[in-house]
Amino acid sequence: MIHEWHDDHTSARERGVAYGRAWGAELRTALGEYVETFDRMALDAERITQVTADAVTQTAVHAPDVYAELEGVAAGSGMTLREVMTLNARTELLALMKPQGGECSTAVFLPADEPPRTIQTWDWLDALSADTLVRSHLAADGRRVVTFTEFGQAAKIGVNSRGLGVHFNILHHVSDGSGSGLPVHILARRVLDEAENIDEAIAIAESAPLSASTVLTVVAPDRAACIELAPDGVAVIDAVHGELLAHTNHFLDERLSAGEVALYASTTVERLACLTDHPDLVALPTGIDRALALGAVPDAPISMRPRAESPRHLQWASKATLTIDVASPALEFHAGAPADVTRERWRRVSATP
Repeated sequence: MIHEWHDDHTSARERGVAYGRAWGAELRTALGEYVETFDRMALDAERITQVTADAVTQTAVHAPDVYAELEGVAAGSGMTLREVMTLNARTELLALMKPQGGECSTAVFLPADEPPRTIQTWDWLDALSADTLVRSHLAADGRRVVTFTEFGQAAKIGVNSRGLGVHFNILHHVSDGSGSGLPVHILARRVLDEAENIDEAIAIAESAPLSASTVLTVVAPDRAACIELAPDGVAVIDAVHGELLAHTNHFLDERLSAGEVALYASTTVERLACLTDHPDLVALPTGIDRALALGAVPDAPISMRPRAESPRHLQWASKATLTIDVASPALEFHAGAPADVTRERWRRVSATP
């Protein structure tokens, strides 16, 4: 289920306390699920402690407002700051081991003289995050930010009232796994809270040390770009007006792709082809029409289902379908894959102040 939460606190810590009090049960459930998953994946407990401790330090230095909020979340929920950071640093923790998967499909069509049209599937482990959250908050400068997240995370996919949106896909690189870096979910939150345009989003991305790879597909009224992030560097792939820009879970930049860690069971190539084969569907003017059209493509790999032959803790599923409107800033979404989308259950949360 995708829950919604609206907050008007101007103090980061007070916002965090309110969040922790409102969603304490969901936060503890999310933590328990991740702890069990890490145990099944045989992640070393000492390394988990080291990574979360470093993430706390890096967040305090590179994202102090988020740090204050997470302190509040811990206080409001009765959890420790390290426990809250475990949820934010789950990508960095998973980067410590040989990757077992990691999906998501994003596409943007950039018309010649209109704002970009976007769609993303959020694919994750089926055993995790049955409950997620679309949260709306005020950043320090007064902008409204709406973001879809797993419980406890500072951000993931979202849009702000300045008309800047962020899609989010995991990547895997040989430079991953140092355990020392700002969590990529917190980096996405900084972009939504602070950037006015795509150039500023790129500058924020380039300023942060990382220990895990991700691509942020950033959209503004007149531009769209994929910002590929790895501990080894940052690359930017700009959209071309009148064309489709799509990204799944492999690097597009030539230099970074040389350090790609390939996943034997990933459908990243097939899903990218599915999107690039249907630019006319991504170009449809409304988010719901894009989702319905892509959901109607026969056997489309972007509608991911759990594989029964895989262990339960390694089964992947499309858990949400989302689109971003930057003209009248809003996040639109539906639980499940594009093939599950109905007009009746399609939802929209505005980011206008």
